[in-house]
Amino acid sequence: MGSESAASDPRPAESACVECAQTDGFTYPDVDSPDREPWDQLHSRYHAVRREVNRLRGELGNAKAGLASYENLFRISPFPIMEQDYTQVAAWMDQLRAEGVTDLRDRLPDVEAIRSIVPLIWISAANPAAERAVGLPRDQMIGPIDPRIVNEESYPSWISQLEAIWNREPEASASFLAGVPDGTTYDAESTLGAPIVDGEPDFSRAMFTIVDVSAHRSEERRMEELITAKNEFVASISHEIRTPLTAIVGFSQVLKGDEDMADEDRMLMVTSIVEQALEMSDLVNDLLMAARGDAENVSVEVEEIDVVAQVKQTLDAGGSFTTDVRFEKPDSPAIAIGDPARVRQILRNLLTNAERYGGPNVTISIRTGSDAVDIDVVDDGPGLPEEEWESIFEIYHSAHKDHQESLGIGLAVSRQLAELMDGTLHYSFESGSSVFRLRLPTQPRS
Repeated sequence: MGSESAASDPRPAESACVECAQTDGFTYPDVDSPDREPWDQLHSRYHAVRREVNRLRGELGNAKAGLASYENLFRISPFPIMEQDYTQVAAWMDQLRAEGVTDLRDRLPDVEAIRSIVPLIWISAANPAAERAVGLPRDQMIGPIDPRIVNEESYPSWISQLEAIWNREPEASASFLAGVPDGTTYDAESTLGAPIVDGEPDFSRAMFTIVDVSAHRSEERRMEELITAKNEFVASISHEIRTPLTAIVGFSQVLKGDEDMADEDRMLMVTSIVEQALEMSDLVNDLLMAARGDAENVSVEVEEIDVVAQVKQTLDAGGSFTTDVRFEKPDSPAIAIGDPARVRQILRNLLTNAERYGGPNVTISIRTGSDAVDIDVVDDGPGLPEEEWESIFEIYHSAHKDHQESLGIGLAVSRQLAELMDGTLHYSFESGSSVFRLRLPTQPRS
């Protein structure tokens, strides 16, 4: 009979109690026992509980492994991370709402107001990278936030964080100039993130990260400056080309339409056309030089030249910049090594610069030495402060902001050409006069 009962027993395999008998020493009641049904129910619940315990043990093991992994990542992360508790801040905000405040900025209008509130924010953990970012050791960081790290430039970041808590938003980010207690500042980006618990952000354990983006911001500013310079450069080209073109086209049309014009008037117009064409030619030469960028791509043919002859040829070529220029010739021959065309190009640029920015009296003088010949272009203008003596030779630099139509490349190109001829070009303000000195060697490069 026992074999028949066992064969027809509808209980699941686990009810055979083999596992129970082996592990817990239980003895399963006989099939005809009055305790059999409640035992079956208890047995099923027992195994269900054991399965749930095993599942929870597995989850606990995974959680421990995950926590260990998180703690390790938190510690070794190159990004500054701080765990912050905003509970006291949230309580303060609840009080504000009870008082009828609807706009948080009404209570936090400036940096001093922020400094009075930040000690309510507690830092409960910080990684080593956060120590470097904040400028404080970890034992000084744990606890209320030091108001000394709040500066004028970081106000937007603090407002962003506090408004996120005010509006119950789980995330906030900001870009600002971060400061540390020793007064050092750096470009930074911050992110505040609060975990979502039961559908609401838990600001008692929010994570705050701050990243130094100084290099990125510096590159952004450099690119913005380049874009601005490009726009100004294009506008300047349009202006400088339009001016001589207007004269050339205008005088050409007059000459074409008036066959009876007096020879004297005709010669004046032809002369003006030539001068304006030369000015455009000089401009194009400078643009080509600047466009090449790499000095090695610029053609310079050095030879022995008569410096006096080059100055005279530049002045004789005409142009408004040569008007009333005084040339003080040396007593002895001035022979140097250089490219005659490039020397004249430099002289034209220096004279044009003097015409635009210098005083009314312009002088060219030459001094000879055993190893070099100096060509000075001097004017009696107001001059420049010493801190700008070098920057005026930078490409697209304009020291005279009231002359925005200037391309700002003539002096840069001139210095580059001088150096290609093993010479130098410098500016100084001496005895009330601006002096541009082009120095050329007297002996070829060995």
